[in-house]
Amino acid sequence: MTMTKLRRTKSALLQVLFVVIGVAIAFPVLYALCASFMKPTEIVGLNPKVIPTGGSLRNYLEVFETTNILRQSWNSIVITVVTTFLRLFVAALAAYAFAFFDFPGKRLFFYLTICTMLIPGEATLLTNYETVSGLGLVNRYMGSIIMFIGSGTAVFIIRQYFLNLPRTLYESAVIDGCGSFRFFLTIVLPLSKPVLSASAINGFVQIWNQYLWPKLIATRPEMFTVQVGLAQLNSTEGSAYGVILAAAVVALIPTLVFFVVFQKQIAGGMIAGSIKE
Repeated sequence: MTMTKLRRTKSALLQVLFVVIGVAIAFPVLYALCASFMKPTEIVGLNPKVIPTGGSLRNYLEVFETTNILRQSWNSIVITVVTTFLRLFVAALAAYAFAFFDFPGKRLFFYLTICTMLIPGEATLLTNYETVSGLGLVNRYMGSIIMFIGSGTAVFIIRQYFLNLPRTLYESAVIDGCGSFRFFLTIVLPLSKPVLSASAINGFVQIWNQYLWPKLIATRPEMFTVQVGLAQLNSTEGSAYGVILAAAVVALIPTLVFFVVFQKQIAGGMIAGSIKE
């Protein structure tokens, strides 16, 4: 009886702890949403508010009237969607080769791919810029896209999932005359929807939030992404925190929409993509 009570108490304490952690994580986002409807005096006044007293769309109207956030959001959407698709396709092809084929240097190439996960992007920033600039891709979508197509993390996660697929599927397909690429498109990819969806959403969020490279590769305002636009708004608007937070909320909408739509796939991919050797 004592052990049962102890377990119940432990379970209740863990639930309370998780609720506190969840509130702590969600509070900054919820406060930013509330503050985007506040007047400046409600945010930085003598008696700052947590919840807006009246609620006004003035900050959002000012964002759309004084900034180019729609064009910046469109730039971010184009770059993020195209890059996510190309990254997923390239990573899936590489993972397919590592999981289903034997070739000289396979283990070495896989380890080298994993090692790229340890190299910070800032370490290759200068050389990458010189390469992209030499190709004439400055102020072009492809200049931002090409930087993020390769992902050692995506290759690793998808490869681990492919290893869970029965090897007999490939052997049976070969016997029936199915080519390797056809097998990849018609059998492997449909069976791997959970991990592909999870990798796609994780890549989408990562690419959407990029700031340093898009800032470096775009010198014309019409080519800025929404993250670059937010940083400039923060420097030009000064203490107009309501306007800045309203712009941040607008920039957050696409990632929230993608998460809500694909949350089941994300959870399924994280579970199904567990590491296996």
